[in-house]
Amino acid sequence: MCGVVAWVKATTDGKVDESTLRSMTATLHHRGPDGEGFYIDGNVGLGHKRLSILDVENGKQPLQSDGVVLSYNGEIYNFKQLKCELEALGHVFASHCDSEVLLFAWKEWGASVVHKLRGMFAFVIYDKPQNSLFVARDRLGIKPLHWAKTSQGDLLFASELKAINAHPDIEKQLNPYAIEDFFSLGYVADPKTIFKDVFKLPPAHVISIDLSDPTRDVTPECYWEIENFVSDEITREQDIGEDFARLTEEAITLRMVADVPLGSFLSGGIDSSVISAVMQKHSQVPINTFSIGFDLSKYDESFYAKQLATQLGFKHLNTSVSINDLTFMEKLVDIYDEPFADNSAIPTFILSGVAAQHVKVALSGDGADELLYGYRNHKMLWVEEKIRKCLPDGVRRKMFGILAKLYPNFKTAPKFLRGKTTLNALSGSAISSYHNAISISHQNDLARLYSPQLKAQLNGYSSLSMFDDIGKKCKSNNSLKAIQLIDFKTYLAGGILTKVDRASMKNSLEVRVPYLDHHLVERTLAVSPSLNLSWSQTKRLLVNGFKHLLPSFVTKRNKMGFSSPIDEWLRQIPKESLNTKLSEGALAQTGLFSLEGISSLLDEHHERGHEHGMTIWSLLIFNAFLEKHFGTQKSENIVSP
Repeated sequence: MCGVVAWVKATTDGKVDESTLRSMTATLHHRGPDGEGFYIDGNVGLGHKRLSILDVENGKQPLQSDGVVLSYNGEIYNFKQLKCELEALGHVFASHCDSEVLLFAWKEWGASVVHKLRGMFAFVIYDKPQNSLFVARDRLGIKPLHWAKTSQGDLLFASELKAINAHPDIEKQLNPYAIEDFFSLGYVADPKTIFKDVFKLPPAHVISIDLSDPTRDVTPECYWEIENFVSDEITREQDIGEDFARLTEEAITLRMVADVPLGSFLSGGIDSSVISAVMQKHSQVPINTFSIGFDLSKYDESFYAKQLATQLGFKHLNTSVSINDLTFMEKLVDIYDEPFADNSAIPTFILSGVAAQHVKVALSGDGADELLYGYRNHKMLWVEEKIRKCLPDGVRRKMFGILAKLYPNFKTAPKFLRGKTTLNALSGSAISSYHNAISISHQNDLARLYSPQLKAQLNGYSSLSMFDDIGKKCKSNNSLKAIQLIDFKTYLAGGILTKVDRASMKNSLEVRVPYLDHHLVERTLAVSPSLNLSWSQTKRLLVNGFKHLLPSFVTKRNKMGFSSPIDEWLRQIPKESLNTKLSEGALAQTGLFSLEGISSLLDEHHERGHEHGMTIWSLLIFNAFLEKHFGTQKSENIVSP
């Protein structure tokens, strides 16, 4: 893995300042501590930080050949096949690394090269003979890439926001829509960032720039549309089972290619267990596995990881996280550059740090839940949809709407008595129900948290409208397939993959995600949800495909999920301390939030009337973010209309 920086001056006679380019690139040292490089040609500059994984002695970047220059972050898993193809076309290679293959592939095929790549990548290519710049991000958004246009009209590209913010001409103003994304979802969805005029290049998009055009516009273009693969046309397991198992094993073994030590994150759940078992099957020595536990036992599944490691002969290491690690909050703000509320980022960061002491590459099970309907909310939606289909829409909406109003709001009752939320869900659409289920803060809570000023800035926008827009692009009439598309377009790229990339790369660890191999994804997205979901089981394709490699205590146990016990952790902190931090810190000074609303949420949470842990956590994260970037500036100075 590496860090990428590119800078194009607004005018053709401009000159990239080397000192500034070096400063921007230096912010990405953690992404590539093994080396750095720079290239400047008048108004174009490229910077690079390298983490050596393949052909450690060679592959230094920016890489040049006949006036074509590459700065690249990622791994191309089919680079050996591409190399053979390019050699047959007359190209002569000087190294064994995938970066040189990518450079020559561009020279041979130009912009269509992205269709040939199997892997994770974000790269910038300066083609001097063509006087052009080409920028690309992988299909699923595994590797990040940000871009911005400065107040002077210069174009900036970088792996992380911190590199762009290091440029002196970047004006940091908050995007109110991004604030709503964060407080409802816990992350800022692509292509937005927390800053109004800085953007994420969406997954499966490229940017092509003609450097001879001084009025050039920046328009990201999609080269792979995931909507084309989302369907429910495969309804029988015999039509997909063998293909799924073969493609999954192939994806795992492809990601075992490295010239440095590698291992696997092992939670004890089915996703990581399959990866670890397949790795062991193809390894001559015990593989390295790493897990993390929690100080509250009901959240801790590390026991199962240890048990599996012992049974299958892994070289296993376990660590733990506790309440004391809430001190990582300020570090999280530094790692993620924008507000990011997924509290499992803390154990992910700690686990990555432990793994990085032993290996340089780790495989992870991320993406399997989105691909195979593995989340608890998927199961709930599946049940709700069965009920919805029993009644005409008009009757259903009216009947369940009335029942929801009449049903008591038993927030502290056992879960089986908390029917009000379910009744409300059944009275609405599948997408609105799902949005409500996965939101970290209920819309009613946000209504009392947001100040009138912030509500005016939002002008009616909510993250639900984004979900609805994506859902309309689904070509299947099955609501569960629309939810799957929404997951891939929002939570996967903006939440899961962002969490893992920043937490691992801060520790100079490369994480590979086999379940997001696009060959496997394209084939599996055509599967009917019924092949993975049932009353007693989820991820049936994965379980049935690999149960011969795993003990029954893995294949038959229920999913726990990788999360932190944030509700209980926050109750261990005195309410007065939290209230002081939020009512006297930077967040209070902006005028974006109601202090009365914050105080009432804290009261309800500590009195155990409601579970507001994630909302309080997001407020703390946002306060820390504001303090780092803006101090105590008023909102009119930091929020853009």
